[in-house]
Amino acid sequence: MRDCWYADNRDLIKWGVLLRLAEKFEARRVVYLAYYRPSTFGQLIIDGQKRDIPEEVIAHFRNLRTVGSMGSNVRVTVFDPVFESEDRHTYLQAVHALLQAFAQEPCVVFLDPDTGLEPRKAGAKHVLNREAKAVWERMKAGDLFVFYQHQTNRAGQPWIESKREQLANALCVPIDAIRKAHAPDIADDVVFFFTPKGLTTGCSGRATGRP
Repeated sequence: MRDCWYADNRDLIKWGVLLRLAEKFEARRVVYLAYYRPSTFGQLIIDGQKRDIPEEVIAHFRNLRTVGSMGSNVRVTVFDPVFESEDRHTYLQAVHALLQAFAQEPCVVFLDPDTGLEPRKAGAKHVLNREAKAVWERMKAGDLFVFYQHQTNRAGQPWIESKREQLANALCVPIDAIRKAHAPDIADDVVFFFTPKGLTTGCSGRATGRP
């Protein structure tokens, strides 16, 4: 997630979906894995002179951390160290430590990459299949896994079901276990996949949920 995209229509859908899912699955916390990458904003030109946008304006309109203070019965924990695709291992280790801190309460664990699950050529905009699985395996029974997926093509071809299948394969769960939420009347280029964590058997044949 980048600063420049915060508080657009997709965020309206995003946080509407997350709070409704928290309500539905009786979770009192959203653990927001932001996959944060800071943005560089352009300059203003006022009477021919270049001026930076004031920091307080950026902080008000484009600071994704402010979602942590949203007035709601559901608490939001924002995990926002800068995501570097060259150091994914360190990032993932920090995610695992964060999840351990909430081992005693059911959580919505939300992965929010810029684009979604890895394509053939993955970069900083994507979560790798193995990373999604690693987060899933360290979640406890009763948590809810939620994943942001942006449209993967511009040619009008179907894209949601192929990504749904890819995520099911990555997590080693049946495709029917991956459900979706979206709001095409607000933004038709984004979908949210979700699945609750239970004491299920993964690809390795061992129980993936933790009591």
